[in-house]
Amino acid sequence: MRRWKKFGLLLLVLWAFPIFAQESVPNPDTLVIVAYGEPAELDPATSYSARGWIFIRNLYDRLVQYKGEDATTLHPMLAESWEVSSDGLVYTFYLRKDAKFHDGTPVTAQAVKYSFDRVLKMNQPPSWMLSQMMDLNSTKVIDDYTVQITLTKPYAAALAVFATMTASIVNPAVVEAHGGVVENQENEWMNMHEAGSGPFKLKEWIPGERIVVERFDDYWGGRAKLKRVDVRFYPEIGTRIMLLKKGDADIATGFPAVNIPDILGAEGVVVAPYPSFDIDFIVLGCRGALADKRVRQAVSYAFPYETVIKFVYQGYAQRLTGVIPKGMFGYYEIPEDMRYKLDLNKANQILDKAGYTKGPDGMRIDPNTGKELSAEILVPEGDEVRAQISLLWQNYLKKIGFNLKIRTVTWAVMYQIMRNRESDMLISGWLPDYADPDNYVDAMLRSSNASAIWGSDYNNPKMDGLIEKAKWETDPQKRAELYKQIQLLCHEDAPYIWIAQTKQISVRRSWVKGYYYNPVQPMDWFTIYKSAE
Repeated sequence: MRRWKKFGLLLLVLWAFPIFAQESVPNPDTLVIVAYGEPAELDPATSYSARGWIFIRNLYDRLVQYKGEDATTLHPMLAESWEVSSDGLVYTFYLRKDAKFHDGTPVTAQAVKYSFDRVLKMNQPPSWMLSQMMDLNSTKVIDDYTVQITLTKPYAAALAVFATMTASIVNPAVVEAHGGVVENQENEWMNMHEAGSGPFKLKEWIPGERIVVERFDDYWGGRAKLKRVDVRFYPEIGTRIMLLKKGDADIATGFPAVNIPDILGAEGVVVAPYPSFDIDFIVLGCRGALADKRVRQAVSYAFPYETVIKFVYQGYAQRLTGVIPKGMFGYYEIPEDMRYKLDLNKANQILDKAGYTKGPDGMRIDPNTGKELSAEILVPEGDEVRAQISLLWQNYLKKIGFNLKIRTVTWAVMYQIMRNRESDMLISGWLPDYADPDNYVDAMLRSSNASAIWGSDYNNPKMDGLIEKAKWETDPQKRAELYKQIQLLCHEDAPYIWIAQTKQISVRRSWVKGYYYNPVQPMDWFTIYKSAE
């Protein structure tokens, strides 16, 4: 009798004060992501933005993939194995036989050929990744599960290209039933739907509101732990912060470093920075006052690098000394005594020697025009990071007699204004399409791309020659030396100010498990689950 009384009392205590009380997890089978904006399209052949690629990553498969946080080694995906010819031209892929598209049809070598040829025929913005090394004669079906790709030239980064979202494999039957392939045109149906074989399939897209995907139960890699992912679009950072703090959202994407203090320390919220290959920079248009590389060098010495990293990026970044990010093959760190740093004395010396004299008001005169030495920089509306950077730089440039004019414009028109040569500078960033230095130097320093992408008049035939040579060099040591030369020449020409290599900041609830960050691939929803443990 006494023992029963003691046990009953213990049960009462446990009921009133549960020892193992845990935070409840809302909607444990659904991941709610609050994003800063929705994609323009979901078609792998058309999409060329992080907003679209995060969906393509999970709706589609590719021949090869990176696993976990490692961005150096490629692993099997749809291809179980592959061989590369001794001359680096022929890639033979042996496909797994258990992969299915979302309609249940098998993923075959014919689908691979169809997908790659489709990208080339449609000729949309991301197609250059394939067209730089392939043509319509490159992909050959050997049998149902063997495909052979013959490159137009040996390309050291070919496998990395096959891991990009643009190289995703689509279901030919679904595409043909909805418009097929038209040369030099988008497929409007595919922009809003999907035809993949990935671990998730599209359930609904309500424009301006949300995109919902649900688990594909017949996925060859097994079932994802989540049943669905609900991505909701809230451009205002304040709204995303509020939803995350309340527990109504699990992950917030596109989180600016400048807003980290607003969320840091919030109960149940994890703020985790990850090393990335993302870089931020200022495009110097190389026209007007900036046509003179001595002026570009001077303004580079008037930029407050460390202040920007500490106070604007809140420490979630590191110095960047050139076009190739630290940690990537080909990276060369400009020596300390050579690199640009905040040095107003040196900036003034360069301009004095170049004949840019100061007027009575302390501002310098451009000897070529007789007018004030000045330039305009474009800043997108609502971008507090870029606005703060511009204001800080404006203050230091004034001290060397250079007038920086700040013009705020919408995102939609900013790049076109530069391409129309209607402004002089803009602050931008670059996330890698694939983990190879060519993806950086070609896009930013080749004269044709500097003009077409960034609206810059930078044009150095020597640089173009080095880029072309490095692109097709297959010997790693020779290739690394070429990239060193490219970075030294870029440092001398100063067509950009390399602000920082930023960290990717993940802001999520503590119950989100299985999350990892890979610097060259979007978020993987397959490994994520929710648990209070």
